[in-house]
Amino acid sequence: MIRLARWYGNPLLRPRSGCFWEVGGTFNPAALSYGGRVYLLYRQVSRNGISTLGLAVLDSGYEVLERDCEPIYIPRESFEVYPGLEPYVRLEDVRIVGTRLSNLSGGSHFGVEDPRVTVLDGRLYLTYVAYNGVDPPRGAISWIDLKDFLEYRWDMWSRPIVITRPGVADKSVLLLPGRVRGRLAFFHRVFPYIWLDYVESVEELSRGRYLWGRPAIRTRPRSWDSRKVGAGAVVEWGGRWLMVYYGVTGWDDYYYSEGLTPEMFKYPSSPYYYKIGIMVLDRENPERVLLRPDYPIGAPTHWYELYPGGKPGVMYPTGAVLAREKLLVYYGASDYFVSLGEVDLRELEEELEATSATSWAT
Repeated sequence: MIRLARWYGNPLLRPRSGCFWEVGGTFNPAALSYGGRVYLLYRQVSRNGISTLGLAVLDSGYEVLERDCEPIYIPRESFEVYPGLEPYVRLEDVRIVGTRLSNLSGGSHFGVEDPRVTVLDGRLYLTYVAYNGVDPPRGAISWIDLKDFLEYRWDMWSRPIVITRPGVADKSVLLLPGRVRGRLAFFHRVFPYIWLDYVESVEELSRGRYLWGRPAIRTRPRSWDSRKVGAGAVVEWGGRWLMVYYGVTGWDDYYYSEGLTPEMFKYPSSPYYYKIGIMVLDRENPERVLLRPDYPIGAPTHWYELYPGGKPGVMYPTGAVLAREKLLVYYGASDYFVSLGEVDLRELEEELEATSATSWAT
């Protein structure tokens, strides 16, 4: 059985009281491995409830070498800033937001959330959730030359564009780290499934083309991921895609339209909390699932993964890198911390070899 082994030093990142931009939480990090270091672009919530992105640099993926208090990416556009507050995003004054806004998303009133990063053709692409506190959250993308990123030239981020349909809550947008039959492939989540769409280039999205496609990975009744699923991180591994994803147990009225009833679910009244799963996908056809165990590899049980009072919590994976026969998984814990877990790739290979592809249909 494949398990996520938690790092002994968890939580890896926690909010620092002296840093205005992150006192409300540090969680849901994207991860990039380069030159023996791992760069974490993590979501941070400021004292006045704005979600921005910070940076931590790790030695070989574990120990923090660098971490600044200033964000490296802030909300700038109307689809990620509450109307009328654009001039105030950088002001460190809690009264700017305070109690004026009531809609919350992961503890923040508006901003840029839950990043994923992919490097292709010398560019680092950043996909994230854009939320302005009014409209449904949507997927957005920005990019920067890898050289500029490594030199911390944050003024070189491209102007972001929103890439999912208006009026549709669409989250967990992830660009696969390699072309599929010559095209760019995007996973995204329209409740409750993981959808897949292809584009020829990012410029196609710049011209107003929105991601849609079709459901590629579905929820499974009577299983731990019965309510909803979303892509967390994808790496290329042995000529296949290795995906870490999140799943939530529970019932939702949506399923009546699918011909399902609450009685068909294993835990119809279970609390909605996030667990981590893993799957292996075909390199040239990411909809073809080669391995999808019927159990989660990680569930919130440690203090830093639970909500106050020991209530069911969150393990929300958004970053993963390969390192020395391990898959390092970086995840948000209880919407407050960044934590780290490891998967032994040899164990994963053994389970893949012992399991026929037809046994793990989506």
